Amino acid sequence: MRGRMNKMDKKKILELYKTMYQIRFIEETFLELFSKGELFGTTHTSIGQEATAVSTMAHVNENDVVFSNHRCHGHFIAYGGPIKELVEEVMGKETGVVGGRGGSQHICYKNFYTNGIQGGIVGNAVGAALAQKLSKSDGITVVFLGDGTLGEGLVYEAMNIASLWKLPILFVLENNFYAQTTPLEKGVSGSILDRPRSFGIESDQIESNDTLELHQMFEERFNYVREKGQPFFQIVNTYRTVPHSKGDDFRDKEEINKWKEKDPKNILAQYIDADTKKTIELDVENTVQKIVNEARNKKYPILENINIEQLDDISPLVIEKAQNSKVKVVENLNKSLHNLFEQDTKVVLIGEDVLDPYGGAFKVAKGLSTKYPDRVFTTPISEAAIVAISVGLAMRGYKPIVEIMFGDFLTLAADQIVNHASKYRWMYNNKVKVPIVIRTPMGGKRGYGPTHSQSIEKMFLGIPDLTVVAPSNLHNPGDLLVKSVINNDRPVLFIENKSLYTEYLYEYQQDKMDLFRIKISDNLYPTVHLSLSDFEVPEATIITYGGNLPIVIEAAKRLLIEDEILVDIIVPSLISPVPINEIIQFMGKSQKVITVEEGTKKFGWGAEIITQLLEQKKVVQSLRIAAPECPIPSSKPLELELLPNVEGIIKMIKEWV
Repeated sequence: MRGRMNKMDKKKILELYKTMYQIRFIEETFLELFSKGELFGTTHTSIGQEATAVSTMAHVNENDVVFSNHRCHGHFIAYGGPIKELVEEVMGKETGVVGGRGGSQHICYKNFYTNGIQGGIVGNAVGAALAQKLSKSDGITVVFLGDGTLGEGLVYEAMNIASLWKLPILFVLENNFYAQTTPLEKGVSGSILDRPRSFGIESDQIESNDTLELHQMFEERFNYVREKGQPFFQIVNTYRTVPHSKGDDFRDKEEINKWKEKDPKNILAQYIDADTKKTIELDVENTVQKIVNEARNKKYPILENINIEQLDDISPLVIEKAQNSKVKVVENLNKSLHNLFEQDTKVVLIGEDVLDPYGGAFKVAKGLSTKYPDRVFTTPISEAAIVAISVGLAMRGYKPIVEIMFGDFLTLAADQIVNHASKYRWMYNNKVKVPIVIRTPMGGKRGYGPTHSQSIEKMFLGIPDLTVVAPSNLHNPGDLLVKSVINNDRPVLFIENKSLYTEYLYEYQQDKMDLFRIKISDNLYPTVHLSLSDFEVPEATIITYGGNLPIVIEAAKRLLIEDEILVDIIVPSLISPVPINEIIQFMGKSQKVITVEEGTKKFGWGAEIITQLLEQKKVVQSLRIAAPECPIPSSKPLELELLPNVEGIIKMIKEWV
């Protein structure tokens, strides 16, 4: 012990002890407050394993990025986060570090981020490390995970890519031998150490609660990652001597007492004289108690002060514009991607099989990797990691475009979309932006079968802060993609109906398209109104989106010519949040509404459209046309009969009208 002290001056040791005691006393205070009912939900402490946090964070510099997990208080305090704002945050006060929105598990301060979903932050951290590599920063990324997190598949997807791309990231696994109440031997098979090594990542393990020993070891680990620009995986075997969260401790008392004899606070205190130690502890206790007393009188956040942003609706106008060129949708999207890459060096593309000469499953990315080899990243089949890494990139100032090969595969990345990308901005009280655009082909009509032909976008509608865009070939899909990347600071799910890829963009001049008169709203994501009359009140209004537009246009023309039934068509490109004000203004006095969508009817987009119109008393009669409640068959003739089609739409509308 004395040898380690000789390598560190006394002032530094006192600083480390003060930080450790702050962690210990604040977390003991949290447990006391929780028992009195002064905290909300739950709180996870790191009592007994503080040495890892203190020794790791001592080597973090201002350019480094840190991702922590649900057990984050110690990491936050050792990072240098303000303890006053931490206490207020955990107590749910509006003056907390993220305004009471995140609580104990969800914190953002400078380059420090936490989230309570196990495994998810590992992928985000790899994305942050990629951002550091791309920007040629001297910083590295540190991510903390626990032994229980080794059950998450994303951890391995992230390690694989971190190794493949040689990213500057330090994985710190705090192995306290229990995942909540599940002991290590019942949750993790084989060797933990062999896991990162199987991906070619240098790794090591140590069992220690000695801060000075760990400090020296982490100095070597940080130097390795900084100098080599490659990942390292460090396992620290330690122990929490308190329950996982509250009364969920069923461990053997003798085992707990054995680890209490290795208390990191007592080990570090051996290097400090008794009077100095007492002075440090009294100062910390008095400070924390004062902070808690003052926090009790602080206000809780109230709804009227919570900024719940929505995309603005803008009144519809007739736009003097034209769309003339004979261009296919796939060509239109590809050209826009090239324009984006030329305009902004922060734009990158990540996806499976996107390199030339393949250029993606539908060739939308063709030519990009040849022209911009350092900004196009082909990946393993790892949808969760692809999105997670892109989230980390977006949080660090990049504008990632993700290509998910088939929309059906979004389910593999759902956690990242729902619990990470769409939550971070609001959860962190607007301290970060996540401008990620997830492009994906959706829909059927190409005979790809039950797992490659679904329209599952309704699973992602209504998620706060997630914008879902579904252009048709009447909208300019490439233009909408550019807007999504350049003009948007929130995550966007960009639905490309695969049946449109080989279709040409509709041509129109000013306010005319074929037999239709046309109006287009002046909005970030415009809504289009088509009328076969001079915008007279129709017998019904069809509201649809994306790949359904060609069949709806054909059905509308035949209904008028063959049956003298006049229907208007309204086509939003923004399907969530619903641009209901635009739809209502285009409907005018029409009160009969038909929705057409390729997904299944129950709990669908059409149901939401009609519900919102009913709430505003704008509809008296409605009809929903959608796919039946069954998977998509591989037999193409059956598939075409099952999905909305021209004949079926005409038949249903004639019977309904």
